[in-house]
Amino acid sequence: MKFLNTFSRRRRVVSRAVLVVCIAAGSGATVCAQTVSASGLDFVAITSQAITTTPELDLRITYEAASTGNDGVRRSSIYSNRVYRRTGQVWIERVFPEALRESLEHGHEPAHGPHAGHAHDDARAAPLSVKRGDDGKVQVEVVLAKLRRVISVDEAHHGNVGWGGSFENAYWMVPPASLRKMERVGSARGGVQRYRSVVGEHTTLIDWDVANQFARRIERSDAHGLERIVVTAAKLPLPLAEPWKATQGFERGDYSDLLD
Repeated sequence: MKFLNTFSRRRRVVSRAVLVVCIAAGSGATVCAQTVSASGLDFVAITSQAITTTPELDLRITYEAASTGNDGVRRSSIYSNRVYRRTGQVWIERVFPEALRESLEHGHEPAHGPHAGHAHDDARAAPLSVKRGDDGKVQVEVVLAKLRRVISVDEAHHGNVGWGGSFENAYWMVPPASLRKMERVGSARGGVQRYRSVVGEHTTLIDWDVANQFARRIERSDAHGLERIVVTAAKLPLPLAEPWKATQGFERGDYSDLLD
């Protein structure tokens, strides 16, 4: 597994025989899952089939990262998302701290406000609706609730709205196929199977919820204690949420509408 110094992108690379999957896990770090042998066409079909058998659920996912740079400065970050997983689609919504929510509710926002010319500022932390077709093509939309608009985002601007490009990572946190080349650690306990991978000086541990098909916990650390990433996920209580219903009357547009 290769350690990458980027945190804003989830990456999927498919060639004729190799799949590499990474998951964003906080400031300055990305967790990369194991390589899986598959052709591009086979991978699309296998993923489409797996999606149909994956339970629908709602999750709260928390990303924590800490690292010490060559300058001796210890840096850390933490944030959470709510992820609503439905067959072939995910809705990703940032969880804002209460103090920030109160500040925004009191009108403490940039002087320009959320008008169209600067709405791309608000899009960076706005909810994302991501859908995948059986052909593997992904449609990304950002929801601007204040403007009552749903914006279709082309691939060139995915990073501007916080989408890193891997539907598989958003859907499962770690694609099930990527676990096949990791080491099983013991047998499943309490419905959770642990997997481990050691590459060079980096160790990755994954606690996989077998029935619900998501990673309850991902931990990645180096042998020197200079880098550590922990991603934890917990199921939200029933009934399942349906935040997209609130957008039914919203205006539709594309990302070019947000540019100055």
